[in-house]
Amino acid sequence: MAVSGTIVWNELTTSDLEASKAFYATTLGWTYEEISTPAGPYTLARRPDQPRPVAGLIAWPPEETGADQWFAYVAVADIDATLATVRAAGGKAQPVFEVPGVGRFATVADPTGASFGLMQRHARE
Repeated sequence: MAVSGTIVWNELTTSDLEASKAFYATTLGWTYEEISTPAGPYTLARRPDQPRPVAGLIAWPPEETGADQWFAYVAVADIDATLATVRAAGGKAQPVFEVPGVGRFATVADPTGASFGLMQRHARE
């Protein structure tokens, strides 16, 4: 289990998924596994020497645009309590969303507007 407050997942949102995959395969040796999620297709990046995925890649939905960017998720033990703390400290928070079989997530921003994600993993059964 990850220690609260540590970055546990990085996700790239990109306007050109295939170009991004080719770049990271060439520069970092990543291979890919395509999975289906309730939000749509998702790409897991893997290193041959590691059993777990190292990052996720997702294409901007056709109806959305934005800057291509990496986004970090930080582990928390209690996402609801952490969201209350974020708000009390002057930050902003989006509603929690669930990823079945993985955990609960929320996007937050510090008082300057810098955003990151919170991730509370489901207890392992």
